[in-house]
Amino acid sequence: MDDPMDTDSLHDPHAAAYVAPAAHPAPPAHIQSDTASMVTTPSLQIDDRWDRDSALGDMSNMSSTMSVASSIYDHVVENVGTRQIRYCLLRPCMPAPPNVSFEICDAEDEWSFSQKFDFIHMRAIVTCFADPKAVFAQAYEALEPGGWIELRDPIMPFQYVTPPPENCALKEWGDKIIEAAARIGRHWTNAQYYSEWLQELGFVNIVETREHVGLNPWMKGSRNKHLAVLLGSDMSNGLESMSMALFTRVLGWEPERVHELLERVRQDMADPKVHAYSEGVHVYAMKPYNAI
Repeated sequence: MDDPMDTDSLHDPHAAAYVAPAAHPAPPAHIQSDTASMVTTPSLQIDDRWDRDSALGDMSNMSSTMSVASSIYDHVVENVGTRQIRYCLLRPCMPAPPNVSFEICDAEDEWSFSQKFDFIHMRAIVTCFADPKAVFAQAYEALEPGGWIELRDPIMPFQYVTPPPENCALKEWGDKIIEAAARIGRHWTNAQYYSEWLQELGFVNIVETREHVGLNPWMKGSRNKHLAVLLGSDMSNGLESMSMALFTRVLGWEPERVHELLERVRQDMADPKVHAYSEGVHVYAMKPYNAI
């Protein structure tokens, strides 16, 4: 049984001091009632004494992310499993174990694999596809009856437990990058529709869960703080690569203006008074056994 005083869980029913705004739409009714365990609006507790909390110890952003990255890559090399695995990439990759193969292809092209799959996993595909539903349709056709698809992505924009400060650069960045991506048909808001699209394509046993991670260690609970350190570091390192093309080529900004905004965004992400968090979606679904 869970300890009622445990604050590590983002969904602790006792953690009701602050409730995040429900800006992102809830999943479709059939997902909530028939086939899934669903969390839509989290109860997130603000830790006003985070800088004096021992949950992080003396861990720095750099040391923590480096150690985690190292352990993850070691695990991948040491635990390749026994199943036959095929990765589809846009460029060549590292040497592979005997039961893993890599293919250079574009998922938006017609899928022409020589065999059916029993599992297809996609993640971080936020703006990869002009028509994500069409890609999922090809995945449906490529699965064996009884095979599964799994999707994992963030739902943008970032949410705030308390109102963001006036002239918040983080909020400005989020609004602008979503606007720019939408202009070229690459919507950052796609992930909230994944379960609905899968159902329309014929998938069954659809399960969707929502996950919530702060952009800095403002949440109570050691696990929440560790996840926030990792996400904050990842976002800070990736801001320029995510932003530059959209802001300069689509919105017409000068590079200097973009760099100035991103510096202020990094300051907001590191400010424990900015109670921002990222909502992520995890969806998996099955192709029916009786599917042709």
